Amino acid sequence: MIGAFTIGKKAVKFGYKRFGIPGAVASGGAALAGYVVVRRALKSSVDSDGVDSAIDAETIKTAVDEKGLDAVTDEATLDDAIDEERMDSSVDMDDVQSSAEEETDELADDRDSDRNGSDGGI
Repeated sequence: MIGAFTIGKKAVKFGYKRFGIPGAVASGGAALAGYVVVRRALKSSVDSDGVDSAIDAETIKTAVDEKGLDAVTDEATLDDAIDEERMDSSVDMDDVQSSAEEETDELADDRDSDRNGSDGGI
């Protein structure tokens, strides 16, 4: 499995080659956000230490590049990105999907409040 740093680096290079510095920031940020969303959703759904090794970050990066951040809430993407054999316990994909949706909504709300000049509750 490829780690989050490697995926972020690849996404930044891809975005930079295609759209320059703004593309690098957008592509790298979206890929890392997608990875973090899936990791948090999986950790909240199972009691296991092997969460990081069970996530195929390349699959998440590809899905986010093609469909945007909402791709991480797609059940097919989650099925492809999570290797259940690497987990110590069984994975309920419905729980992971709903947790990923909550995380994505939370990220979208934070991004909207930052754009509107809100201090984010600080």
